Amino acid sequence: MLVRKIIFSILNLFDQYKEKIPSLFIQKFIKHPDLPKKDKQRIRVCVNEIIRFRGLLDHVIEIGSERKIKFINPKIRNVLRLGIYELVFDDNIPDFAAIHSNVELAKKSINKKSSSMVNAVMRNIQRFSIENECWKNSLIKENKELAFPRWLLKKWRNEFGEKETNILCNEFLIKKNMYIRLDIERLGVDKMVSILSLDNIELIQHDHFKYFFKVVLGQKNILDNNLFRESIISIQDPAAGAVVELIDPQENDFILDVCAAPGTKSLFMAQKVGQGGKIFACDNSQKRIDKALNDKSRHKLNNIEWHLLDASKDKYPMHEKILIDAPCSGTGVIGRRPEIKWRLRKSDIQRMANLQKSILENISNYLLPGGKLVYSTCSLEREENQDVVNSFLRYRSDFELIGTNSLLPNRWVSSEGFMFSFPTKTNTDGLFAAVLQKKI
Repeated sequence: MLVRKIIFSILNLFDQYKEKIPSLFIQKFIKHPDLPKKDKQRIRVCVNEIIRFRGLLDHVIEIGSERKIKFINPKIRNVLRLGIYELVFDDNIPDFAAIHSNVELAKKSINKKSSSMVNAVMRNIQRFSIENECWKNSLIKENKELAFPRWLLKKWRNEFGEKETNILCNEFLIKKNMYIRLDIERLGVDKMVSILSLDNIELIQHDHFKYFFKVVLGQKNILDNNLFRESIISIQDPAAGAVVELIDPQENDFILDVCAAPGTKSLFMAQKVGQGGKIFACDNSQKRIDKALNDKSRHKLNNIEWHLLDASKDKYPMHEKILIDAPCSGTGVIGRRPEIKWRLRKSDIQRMANLQKSILENISNYLLPGGKLVYSTCSLEREENQDVVNSFLRYRSDFELIGTNSLLPNRWVSSEGFMFSFPTKTNTDGLFAAVLQKKI
């Protein structure tokens, strides 16, 4: 019952405050330090999947209750979301356990009257499922658009077309595979595969980025494996690795990395530049920097300097290579972070674009002539990507765009020469990057 109570509490807090889900996990796990690992894993999976399918779950609740979701008490609504998820989407929970446990959750967390409603709705859906054998598959196939905000769907359809948007929605409703990156200087591929197999971890090597591997079995065992603890392997998506490849870090390079926390790209670059090089990493959030410092200590790297600086206005030392990992809407990583689609508002897109323009305008002043600047986001939105870069190039004739065609596979490159890892084409997170060079 404690696990369901924590899930219920997180769902309520998310609805009320729209906090980031990972932060809510941390809060709850600190409050309950004795929670077993399997219970923490269950909480993470349930919360993320309920939020991933939230619109579909609400549709099912409306069928079972015969009332609009907005007219159902918010707390009862979240008990029902959990209950319907376990009843319809979770094959590991028997029907009787899903119904009984969530009826009890409503009784103890809300009141007896609410438990009667939960019982009635869940039993209605149970009967409906029995009478309609293929209902679950058709539910997702025919109603997938309900799992996304209407304004975002409309925007994607205008940008990518109806067919591509449907494929994208399907992609984002599938739980994302974890990728790991191997530090090849410390361990060979065959040895890594052999060691991880002892923990029942199976991998598939990426076809282009050879030190990235998809975890196809044993994902839950990665964090406890010694290779991860010793930072020989790191969790990182190949699209993030591609951005680092565009910077092309070389031995002894000094690189400016802004908006850098929590620092996964910084760590990759630090490994590449070696002890003779340095990463001057900056962020405007001390909390995010603290997280980066913890990861830095795990990797035992002393060639990253962290600084609390605002990329839109502060001053920086001059560099030949700069990475701007710009703050953005995050629509490219909705598959991994499903809460983004419910936290995001339409107005956020332009707000982020304005901030990104100010960051690019400021940071470009600290690039040496002949130097390279990579502007990157994890957004799918044109306003945050090519529009920001093209706007910059219109008034900065001292910069030119360098196409990424020769650096990446064709499916990773847009017609305009930008890197654009569209999730349905690259099977990765959705990232954008532009390579800009300052003329001599």
